Amino acid sequence: MEKHILSKTSYIKGLQCSKALFLYRHYPQLRDPIPPERQAQFTRGIDVGILARELFPGGIDSTVGLSRKYEQAVEKTRDLIEGGTDVIYEAAFRFNGVLIFVDILARSGNGWHAVEVKSSLRLSPVHVNDAALQYYVLKGAGLEITNFSLAHINSAYRREGDVQLNKLFNLVSVLEEIEQKEKQIALNVGEMKTMLEGSQVPARDIGDHCFSPYSCDFIGQCWKPLPEHNIFELTGLSRSDAFLLYSSGIQSITDIVNEDSLNEMARAQLRSLREMKPLVDKAKLDKFFSGLKFPLLFMDIETFMPAIPKYEGTKPFQHLPFQYSIHAVEQEGAEAVHISFIAEPGNDPRKEFAESILRDTEGTGSIIVYDSNLERSMLFAMKNLFPEYGDAFLDRISRLTDLMQPFMERAYHHPAMKGSVSLKNVLPALVPGMSYTQLKIANGSQAMAAYEQLHDQQDLFTLAEMKEGLFEYGRLDTLAMVHIMDVLRKAKE
Repeated sequence: MEKHILSKTSYIKGLQCSKALFLYRHYPQLRDPIPPERQAQFTRGIDVGILARELFPGGIDSTVGLSRKYEQAVEKTRDLIEGGTDVIYEAAFRFNGVLIFVDILARSGNGWHAVEVKSSLRLSPVHVNDAALQYYVLKGAGLEITNFSLAHINSAYRREGDVQLNKLFNLVSVLEEIEQKEKQIALNVGEMKTMLEGSQVPARDIGDHCFSPYSCDFIGQCWKPLPEHNIFELTGLSRSDAFLLYSSGIQSITDIVNEDSLNEMARAQLRSLREMKPLVDKAKLDKFFSGLKFPLLFMDIETFMPAIPKYEGTKPFQHLPFQYSIHAVEQEGAEAVHISFIAEPGNDPRKEFAESILRDTEGTGSIIVYDSNLERSMLFAMKNLFPEYGDAFLDRISRLTDLMQPFMERAYHHPAMKGSVSLKNVLPALVPGMSYTQLKIANGSQAMAAYEQLHDQQDLFTLAEMKEGLFEYGRLDTLAMVHIMDVLRKAKE
């Protein structure tokens, strides 16, 4: 049996960038490490795909043991079809060097209905191209396809009782659309195979395609030649404008001659970089600090977003708060005291979360958060969900102060921030030696994925380890704000 050269993944990668496809095929060791949050997306996709099988129940999985037993999977699929099986899951086919696995293949009259499941709220052109490649292979393998549907999650679905799959999923037929792409698919496959048979890495410079439709796996490799403090780190400059500068020969921020075209934030970053020292606007810092009131409560909230609603009345991908961390500073110079809450996995965490966070934020002092959008929206959500606590949550919302504000207004800018006001960039710049890199859970996406995994975790040791990781991440998030505030306070003196 002919060895496959392309898969759905590699084909989509080839549409995005021929160089990325070549490296993926011949130099996979150069790929950037897969971040845990992307791995969590893969896992979510698998879980959603398995659940969607119940739309076509009673099928047989064509997977054979280990995932790389491709030949056996293709043979098993053929045997299942010849044996009269009506529904096949992960049906494997190979044609013209392209290997595909169809999520669901169901008999329909004298032909077959193919279904590809997407764990997203809406369909994209990438999904259609994915389906078009599968249709090309299915037809090439001799199957009569009477319908091809993309199944995606219904954004309007709200759980009431048990999950109703016929309401949770939208099935959208794309047969007419992908039929029109068949000739182009054949051309694309031929070009990609010819390119992969060569020995030279395709000459493709960096560009917008590095991020569209997906962030490339080889950014670390292809962007390595860029200098430190390159123009892509210039705040307020769109990526397309940055590429215009790049194409004109300007790579470093300090190479920019005409500052008049830059906004205030970008000019501040450029001045700070040229002087290689922090840029401080004491008047702006004074104004920020004048609005604070002790005791200061440095607070961070974490949420998770299950694709399949877990609790009554919730929607797909709805933000559900499960954790908060608070560092309380009673008065200037006092030691920060840590308070933590992590909901036990299983039951709906929102009532327990709401009552606990209200207890821990009683008083009149400022509640300091970093990038207030999430915290503000979660407090409003709790207010609406639990009207008996409405006034209390309005009080907490009125006391919010955003620590990101001084950085957004360039009251303080450090060259090491590289134009970013993200807490993950600000912290190591202002407090060297203190960062998230040593944590097992190092960002909100990882925290979200970890908490979802807790629901299915049976091993007590792993369970305790994951909870400890969540605790340490939350603790560092709010402790980081305490230290950043200290740096800003000293800077204004």
